[in-house]
Amino acid sequence: MRYTAHELKENVNISKKSPLRELFSLFISLLGIILIIYILLGFAVDIIAPVLPDTIDESLGKFYKPLYANTKAESKKVQELLNSLIENLEEKKQYEIFIIENKQVNALALPGRKIIIFSELLKEIEFENELAFVLAHELGHYAQRDHLKALGRRLVFFAVSSLFLGQDNSVNDFIGNSLASAEMKFSQAQEKKADLFALDLLYEKYGHAGGATDFLEKMGEKEKLPKFLYFFTTHPHSENRIKAIMAKIKKQGYLIKKNIPLDKAYLSENKK
Repeated sequence: MRYTAHELKENVNISKKSPLRELFSLFISLLGIILIIYILLGFAVDIIAPVLPDTIDESLGKFYKPLYANTKAESKKVQELLNSLIENLEEKKQYEIFIIENKQVNALALPGRKIIIFSELLKEIEFENELAFVLAHELGHYAQRDHLKALGRRLVFFAVSSLFLGQDNSVNDFIGNSLASAEMKFSQAQEKKADLFALDLLYEKYGHAGGATDFLEKMGEKEKLPKFLYFFTTHPHSENRIKAIMAKIKKQGYLIKKNIPLDKAYLSENKK
């Protein structure tokens, strides 16, 4: 049989697909791989964090020392209140309070059992029970090891993204923001659990649940974002948090009594 060559009507060296489409497909595939690895390692972090020894937590805490090392504010009264809450915990560990001058109304649970309270937050507090709930909320994060889980997930993301894309990369930033958005509901779940932990601890200390929602009600009045946008934030909308707390108060049959006015010493000592 004699071979007869046929004329090529198309250029075989040029892909039939659009280069832009192929690039987009490659990017989506890479993003999917990174996301799967990140999720799997994230689950591993959530399993490992609760069983890490305290020595590791304390070692990690040293990296955060510059945040509070130079603070001049004293916090004896707040520390005493925190200690009184710890007395009602099964596992009694030592935690330290640091008051930092800052216009944000916020508090932080850092590795090494260091709790940061921003000065502006104290100005919003009217009752001791209210402040006790805020402190108990941070203790709730420690009980769940949320601070270590969050740190572990950040390290996982940094390691995975650096492996695939390098440390300095605009794509790296885009993927980081995408993954951060995916973690928002996880963070909101942590906040709600910390609220309910704080509610129980508040009841243990005072014998009633007064002050459990006072701070959240104030924050709710200042929230400017439409409620549906809180799907994309780390903290649930205050209204949702209050509903969850009130539901548990009703379920547990917790009493609600009058709050104790906040001693002026809580504020005056931080003006030195």
